[in-house]
Amino acid sequence: MSRRKRYTRNLGRKLPEPLPVRTTKEWVRFSHETEPYGVFSYVSELCEALGWKERAEVEEIMAWFNEHLDAPNDDIGLDNERFWFCVEATEHVDKTRRLAQLAKQANVPIVEFRTKRIPGKVKWQDPEQVAVITYRDSPGPRH
Repeated sequence: MSRRKRYTRNLGRKLPEPLPVRTTKEWVRFSHETEPYGVFSYVSELCEALGWKERAEVEEIMAWFNEHLDAPNDDIGLDNERFWFCVEATEHVDKTRRLAQLAKQANVPIVEFRTKRIPGKVKWQDPEQVAVITYRDSPGPRH
């Protein structure tokens, strides 16, 4: 191939359209320090360990979640999935963070996990949360 032909063969060639930018969300989970269970699994223990004032606050938070948080249908078959909140669901995250603070008062070691990618294979999703089967390299606690 001649030198002239080598440098002119791409003239007039149209470049492909760029791929769309992948948007990333940040995901938050409040769970036990060493166990795979979330903060909502320890609500009954909190009510037993806390005083009446804090117990009333826990019950108020749980009533709010019963009213404002969707849950998947039983026919989906969720067993070992873990639920993560989207950071944009600020009210949900704030109430869960307060529940985690109350859990720490009751000596239940709850930590906050954060990640900027979907933390597993998605089994169910709504605008506030996602249920995933967690990948092996799931994120560690935030310090």
